[in-house]
Amino acid sequence: MKTFRNLYIDLNGYDIERFVGQLTGYCLNRAGSWKRNVEREEHAKYFKEKAFVFEYIGADGIINASLTLFQNDTGRWYVPNIIPIASHQLSVDEYNRLLIDFKENLVDPACKDTSIRVQLTEDQIVLEEIVGNEAAEALRRFSSRANKFTGNAHPNDKKMWFEFLSAAQHSKVKLYDDILKAILIEQGWSEEWADKLAFEFEYGCDLLDFVTGE
Repeated sequence: MKTFRNLYIDLNGYDIERFVGQLTGYCLNRAGSWKRNVEREEHAKYFKEKAFVFEYIGADGIINASLTLFQNDTGRWYVPNIIPIASHQLSVDEYNRLLIDFKENLVDPACKDTSIRVQLTEDQIVLEEIVGNEAAEALRRFSSRANKFTGNAHPNDKKMWFEFLSAAQHSKVKLYDDILKAILIEQGWSEEWADKLAFEFEYGCDLLDFVTGE
């Protein structure tokens, strides 16, 4: 399944202000494709957070959009989202193209000859790699046999759904609801049913964890 890529930056002791200053410098040197929006960074301070905002304003067939760098709980800096500036929803390909452009033209040059390490995740998700073969096969069985208009309402469909839920819970790996929703849509479910099933999955896993004391 094609998915949105993630960009993680481990500074390894490198000063964040210096690093962002270098990113800003590459913005100025690259014919105006990227620019830093310091005004928007001020908004994050109201929430006692530090953030750095960059906007793509170039051409090359890429949608103009805003990208923000935040620090997560582990201390890594990352891009949580890319927001289109105009009223346009980014496709997976558009989102990934922006992220790659930001990495290749700003981040990579700024990291040269430093201790900084950068990770760009893949654009494909393999369900077996997340929840294992048993749960992946159970979900495919449910999606291929269940009534797409009634979801897991029929007893036979509910049984297959519970088999997937049980197998996924036993895998001990977190399957986030947004990823499950995208997989369900890819497997032929409507967005409405994918939303419902993803919600039921999260609730069901929480309930099983409570019952088993995990």
